[in-house]
Amino acid sequence: MINAPSGATLLATNISNAGLGNRMRFTLSALSLATSAGRDFCYAWPQTNMFQPPLTDLWQFEHAEITWAEAIEAAKSHPYTAKSEELKTEDSFWHLRSGDPLTLPAGAQTWFERLRGLTPSEAIRERVDASFDELRGAPYVGVSIRAHEQSHARTKEASPVSWYLNRMAEIVAQFPNMKFFISCDVPEVQDQIMAAYPTSVGLTDKGEYNSAEGVIASVVDLYLMASSSYMIVPYWSSFPIMAWELAGRRITMETSRAGQREIDIAEIPLVLDPLHPSHRSGIF
Repeated sequence: MINAPSGATLLATNISNAGLGNRMRFTLSALSLATSAGRDFCYAWPQTNMFQPPLTDLWQFEHAEITWAEAIEAAKSHPYTAKSEELKTEDSFWHLRSGDPLTLPAGAQTWFERLRGLTPSEAIRERVDASFDELRGAPYVGVSIRAHEQSHARTKEASPVSWYLNRMAEIVAQFPNMKFFISCDVPEVQDQIMAAYPTSVGLTDKGEYNSAEGVIASVVDLYLMASSSYMIVPYWSSFPIMAWELAGRRITMETSRAGQREIDIAEIPLVLDPLHPSHRSGIF
């Protein structure tokens, strides 16, 4: 542990238009940096039309939060940096602002290790458990689709809906009884996929894109994707990376650019508790 000045603090200010994946990777890695450096930790989590819910509506997170206005005021005397390498040990106040995971000292807990240790909010836990009842006890493929107009253009170009439909057809040809869990940010596209594959499971009533209800539904999707036996996911998206890390990297993640993998999906150990998707039958 680095010896920090007395009363030393690290403030992690999230970027206002950052999505769920970028916010969590940054905030959790900043918490690890503060812990390693022996500093008090606080964070700012801007709630805007681009991202509405507070972090505490998503996970139990008992750390000091300041308002976005307070973070802006703090930046006047303590300008922020995006890189941990630029911080100086002798400075009592560290102010970081980024949408990326930070470089951490050796031995520090990674953001994804912290993510696996978080407990979702009660509302999310209840919805994950209820949805998993439709999938429990058999392998299924998680399908993550980003088709919303606000999704990255590179993602939509590289991973069109047609690619998912074709790939799902190939999987069914190999595994006729395989179920799919559909995570999609456009209800009409999700309906199209589920009509083509009626045994598919997907959340309904997900709320508007990036609304409080919409982000909460995304976290439910995250745990159900992580509990799958295989994932087909969009290129250039942080969301499936979160699911893969939440699963302890114990499932394969296929993108349209990476190509399909020769894996017997039916032989992948199953998740018993969807709130702990890194724990699988026979693997702990």
